Amino acid sequence: MVNGFGYGWYGTQGFREIIAQWAQFGVFDILLPILLIFAVVFAILEKINLLKNQGVHLIIALVIGIYTISNPIISGFFLYLFSNLALGVAILLCLIVLLGIAIKPGGGTWKGIFTIGGIFIFLIVLAKSGAFQMLFGQNIGYWIQINSAILLLVLFIVLGVVFVLKGVKQEKEGFKVTPG
Repeated sequence: MVNGFGYGWYGTQGFREIIAQWAQFGVFDILLPILLIFAVVFAILEKINLLKNQGVHLIIALVIGIYTISNPIISGFFLYLFSNLALGVAILLCLIVLLGIAIKPGGGTWKGIFTIGGIFIFLIVLAKSGAFQMLFGQNIGYWIQINSAILLLVLFIVLGVVFVLKGVKQEKEGFKVTPG
């Protein structure tokens, strides 16, 4: 409080009260997801130029945005996804800084790291949103917990084979004999 008048003056509210009021109006769980889905769908339709008519693309994108939010499962998924987006961006930024200390910028290592990280983040989002339970049933978490040691072993074996094959391929490329 500043001089007993709160953060605002002349009858205005503080920033937190405005955000709380927006949340009550449905800005965060209805309006912003509709706008985001609309923008993405409209950009895709414009890029592929499916119907060659911008007005039709606009209507299709708006209908898909509104229909998507009318489904409570999808609406809950977007609400959970975007509410934790800032935390994910902060973690990603910290990882980039830490990896930038250890990895040379010229190699293809960054592409592999971001691919693996992207897959990992995608799987976490699917798990937290309940998509695995919808696809594989209610006992998928228990099954993964029981078989996690075997799953990790298979993952390490697959990664080992990939790295060995990649090393053999690079070695063969290094020993090419050019006819002279």
